[in-house]
Amino acid sequence: MNLYKRTFLVLRPYWRQLLTASLSAAVHAVLAGMLVWLAGPLLMTLFHVDSIGGVQPGEVVAQAPLTPEAGDATGLRGSLADLSAWITGLRETMKAYVHDVVMATSRRDTLMNFCWLIMAVAIFKNLFLYLQGFFMAFVQQSVIRSLRNQLFEKYQRLSLDYFHSRRTGRIMSRVTNDVVVLNESIDLSFNHLVTDSIMALIFFAFLIILSWKLTLLAMIVLPLVFAFIWFVGKKMRKYSERSQERMADVNSVLEEAVNNVRIVKAFSMEGFEFKKFGDATFQFFRSLLRMTRIRHLASPINDTLISFAGVVILLYAGARIIAGTGEMDAGDFMTFLVAMFSMIKPVKSLSQIHIKVQEGIAAAQRIFKVLDAKEKIVNAPGARRIETFRECIKYDHVSFSYNSGVEVLKEISFDVRIGEVVAVVGPSGGGKSTLLDLLPRFYDPQEGSISIDGTDIRSLTLHSLRRLMGIVTQETLLFNDTIRNNIAYGMIEMSDDRITESAAMANADRFIREFDNGYDTLIGNRGVMLSGGQRQRLAIARALLKNPQILIFDEATSALDTESEVLVQEAIGRLMQDRTTLVVAHRLSTIINADRIIVIDRGRIVEDGGHEDLIRRGGLYERLYTMQFKNGEGALSARTALTDGADAEE
Repeated sequence: MNLYKRTFLVLRPYWRQLLTASLSAAVHAVLAGMLVWLAGPLLMTLFHVDSIGGVQPGEVVAQAPLTPEAGDATGLRGSLADLSAWITGLRETMKAYVHDVVMATSRRDTLMNFCWLIMAVAIFKNLFLYLQGFFMAFVQQSVIRSLRNQLFEKYQRLSLDYFHSRRTGRIMSRVTNDVVVLNESIDLSFNHLVTDSIMALIFFAFLIILSWKLTLLAMIVLPLVFAFIWFVGKKMRKYSERSQERMADVNSVLEEAVNNVRIVKAFSMEGFEFKKFGDATFQFFRSLLRMTRIRHLASPINDTLISFAGVVILLYAGARIIAGTGEMDAGDFMTFLVAMFSMIKPVKSLSQIHIKVQEGIAAAQRIFKVLDAKEKIVNAPGARRIETFRECIKYDHVSFSYNSGVEVLKEISFDVRIGEVVAVVGPSGGGKSTLLDLLPRFYDPQEGSISIDGTDIRSLTLHSLRRLMGIVTQETLLFNDTIRNNIAYGMIEMSDDRITESAAMANADRFIREFDNGYDTLIGNRGVMLSGGQRQRLAIARALLKNPQILIFDEATSALDTESEVLVQEAIGRLMQDRTTLVVAHRLSTIINADRIIVIDRGRIVEDGGHEDLIRRGGLYERLYTMQFKNGEGALSARTALTDGADAEE
């Protein structure tokens, strides 16, 4: 679809308000034109001027007789004469109408009538200006809200790989900055397009009615004005796109620095981050300066060209009136001058509209690019809901790679029976977390299938599939909200008793009550006010409150100290009761009692069995286990042990 048409269609739901604003703008423009037309008659009334060396009021200048020698030009001259006579008649009719409305028995009474008329026109003009502004503001803010909602909803539907390949600042910039740029374009386009177009047409009509010859003289400069407007608009679209990209870079650097402030301070990299941010703002400054240079060049050049035309007309017409050869009286000439210079503002505004529209189109292009992004993880046609998990989860020859790269998983096949605890272990980078991410359909495998109770999960609705699962990861993701709202995330009607019960089962109730505000304590961005163990227990409480049938633990204790690990392990034990559980663990002590242990190395299953069985086999699992517990020295760092294990396997 054409980009301009698609951008315009964004306004379709608000056509009533847009129509009201446009009609109000049209009436405002007509009334503004009426004020200009009253300038000439008012001058005649105030100063009682009949003429300035030219024709008398109401006098029609005699036309030169047509001569036979004119040949073929006779018809053209006759047509021009008829047109000139018609325009002159229209001018006199309009003047006579004003005369009938305001004329009184004395000049003083006529002046009073003028004042009442001007006051009435001004009041109604500004009333319709208010209506235009109000309804246009409603449309603008509605468009901003609608586009931001659409973008946010789209981001919620896009799969994880979309976000992995893009900086967060760029993603945020589409919702914040680009929408505002498009809104400014809509504001200028519709707030001024109707008003300024009608005002320019009215003033132009006045000029034609008063003196079509002088108006044609002024038209000589218009092609230069419009050519320059087109050139500037073309440049502005390109520079606007660049500046918005640079603004997205600024957002990205800022977002990363804020989120990673602990690392920045730990490595004393404040200066490095400041330089990076300074470079980003400088690039934005440069692109914005280029855009501003072009934008602000348009107005003075157009103003100069139009003023030049006005001065030429003033010299030409003024000289003829002074010499007594003009075709207008003093009032007409004053109206002509006021209309001509009044037309400068709407024409300048219209020139800016084209420039601003190009900026808005560049922003719209980026917005629609997001809205058109392909959603890889979607509900299949006719997808059905799954209400409960009854028998078995089956991975059948599953292979997966990120963005068509090297395969992370290769021909993975295994079953998980209801109520089983299945642990997945192996060296870092072997594909353990990816294996579990496929079950809730964060990604879809390129080959093979995953089924629940014999039904391919791709034929189930995403909502019902994920409703079966509770997920606890190593990186506990919490919101800058109260403890209560983090535990009851998305479950706003959950009772306080259920929340407290879940927190107690997760070994979290005690430390929560130690806070002054208890469950109403704000925990900061990503739960920064809590320790790692406390954050993990809140995540477990959240999973407990959801009461899922299938649990997924992804290295849930690998980053905890010994005391926190004991508390978290107790909470996990309660959570796992009577539930089907898949566990990824680096600390092998946490999965000794699992029903089955699957060992993955380089994307393939290399061992499968119980703890004792795998120890007896003397394979990779036995080596990893021995490295963590040899000589009775206790568990080593999980990541260190498994990395060493990977080296040993090689």
